[in-house]
Amino acid sequence: MSRPTFREHVYAPLRDKTLRNVLCHLFVTQFGYGDKAIFAEAIVERVLSTLEQYLYPVESLKPGQMLWLAVAHDGHKHANQAMREIPLVPVVLDLVTDDELQALAQGQPYLQTRRQRVMRLLHQAFEQGGVLAQVDLSALLLTSLSCIGEDIYRLQQEGQNPPYRGTVQDVGPTLTHKAQIIRLYEQGHLETDICRLLSPTHSLDAVTRYIETYKRVTQLLQRGFSAPEIGGILRLSTRLVHVYATIIQQYHPDVLAKNPHFASGNALPT
Repeated sequence: MSRPTFREHVYAPLRDKTLRNVLCHLFVTQFGYGDKAIFAEAIVERVLSTLEQYLYPVESLKPGQMLWLAVAHDGHKHANQAMREIPLVPVVLDLVTDDELQALAQGQPYLQTRRQRVMRLLHQAFEQGGVLAQVDLSALLLTSLSCIGEDIYRLQQEGQNPPYRGTVQDVGPTLTHKAQIIRLYEQGHLETDICRLLSPTHSLDAVTRYIETYKRVTQLLQRGFSAPEIGGILRLSTRLVHVYATIIQQYHPDVLAKNPHFASGNALPT
């Protein structure tokens, strides 16, 4: 092995003036990793790689774009978890676009523009492996949650399928997507067709699960159980049972005819 040159001896130590070594020294001296330096180095490597993933250089963002953290679309619901416990992914969103400004200049209604923006933001996050919740949209657009909910409802009524967290990860109070799936099923669509019609928000496993649950609700209604009883048996909300009962009343009125809790129609939601 050759001996280091004079310049290597003088200048090489400067290369160790790195954030990585600062953090390693902190773990070793301040957090009890004195005899576990190899673990400290592994932790620091993970921290630095995470920072590199989540911190975008400002110059990489175009005018009108912003960086936002979305819940990871990783196949899990992440229900009943605090946000600090849920994996997040950075997504770049086009908050304002030139086409949008041109449409406004030409007199397009603000409401229509906002709903187009809602769809764009949701799809952009979804395409980058994340999902936005209605509260994200409320904060981004400085609009109330009720307005965002109305926007999404109207978009769904128009046949669009905004991929927000409530539908993608089946969390939150919304039941619209479950009703959509069941109505398509009752109209004779195959499960694979339902996935295609509601793409990209529903997997085949999710569609199959909803339909199987709907069938079990139907069976229990035939046996005379009430909505709260069915909810307790199947671990469903009473509200969802009522939603399914309304669909059953439309397609299979005989099922509810002999159920004392539903025969009069009084138990169905208006």
